[in-house]
Amino acid sequence: MLLFASVCRAQDAGAAKQMERVIGSVTAVDQSAHTVTVKEDKSGTEYKVLLQDTRTLLKVEPTAKDLSNAVRITADDLATGDRVQVGGSKSPDEPNAIVARSVILMSGRELQKVHQAQAAEWQRSTGGVVTSVDAAGKKLNVTARTAEGPKPVTVDVSKAELTRYSPESPKTPAASQINDIQPGDQVRIIGEKSPDGSSIDATKLYSSSFRNILASVTSVAADGKSITVKDLQTKQPVTVSLTDDTAVRRLPPMLANMLARRFNPDFKPPQGANVAGGASNGAGREAAGPEARSGVGAPGPNGPARGPRGNGDLSQMLERLPKISATELKPGDAVVVSGSPAASDKTRLLGLTIIAGVEPIFQSAPSRAQSLGDWGASLNSSAEAGMPPQ
Repeated sequence: MLLFASVCRAQDAGAAKQMERVIGSVTAVDQSAHTVTVKEDKSGTEYKVLLQDTRTLLKVEPTAKDLSNAVRITADDLATGDRVQVGGSKSPDEPNAIVARSVILMSGRELQKVHQAQAAEWQRSTGGVVTSVDAAGKKLNVTARTAEGPKPVTVDVSKAELTRYSPESPKTPAASQINDIQPGDQVRIIGEKSPDGSSIDATKLYSSSFRNILASVTSVAADGKSITVKDLQTKQPVTVSLTDDTAVRRLPPMLANMLARRFNPDFKPPQGANVAGGASNGAGREAAGPEARSGVGAPGPNGPARGPRGNGDLSQMLERLPKISATELKPGDAVVVSGSPAASDKTRLLGLTIIAGVEPIFQSAPSRAQSLGDWGASLNSSAEAGMPPQ
């Protein structure tokens, strides 16, 4: 969205008050009437865009940062699925119609190809938490999240493209420097791993100070736009705001129990126990098994480095789980929440990912449950390549 936002500022100098702006996807095209229907990203409202008097029609590549390589197009080039930014004025005759003065387009087909390439790249990525930063040496020490548990990794960022997501604007990535990264930050790393996985030569690294909490659901808004949870560490209520981009997922019981046993081989699921309540009493301490005492992930039943679907990052496995509606959550459910904290209010979060069905993991090794709250998956799935953030 940075590209579209900058273009708007350039075009609207002196006319910002009169200009209507819509960023969204084309849902219908009527070439005979010279109109398209655009569903706005932020509100979901559909607008009829009148193209008869449009002065500027440009197409840019999905990875474009500016309009230097934009090409002129005609209204006939717009197709269903294309991403557009429309600038214009409201029609006096129809409430949801816009008389377009400018349209900037990214091809839906080309975006899909970019997303497929990004998804393939993302499957090779690693998520984790920064433990220390060597700014002079351009290296980070990271506790990586894997299906076998936390693993120390040294990350060389000397040749990496660094991008940071601000807690105040979690969908607005900005170029960053290694000095912006602090211990405790969450990172997502794309790059070449060493054979033993102990180091990564990063080509891209995403960082943020997003917050993870272990919690128990206390209430769910009827419209599914927010939930209230009890932070099991601080015992304080936290309101989590949800958007269309919030990824809510639930671990299937079989997978949850398998992870619980992996994190703590001595774990045995209790019969009929209220596990969320138990997590509340035990969130600050580990279970008694070897994993809990050592903090080292135990090997799975198939031997070392064998996750539920073979070798791999735990967050990648979670990405494959289907999303659910927040209204499916119930009071008492144990959840891991990852979100963007409000700058001045520690009792509110903008939710990025919510993982439910984690009761067995809370019982077996509560601190390890935080490894489920990886913000990287939601960023990858929600961001539009080359498009301005909303």
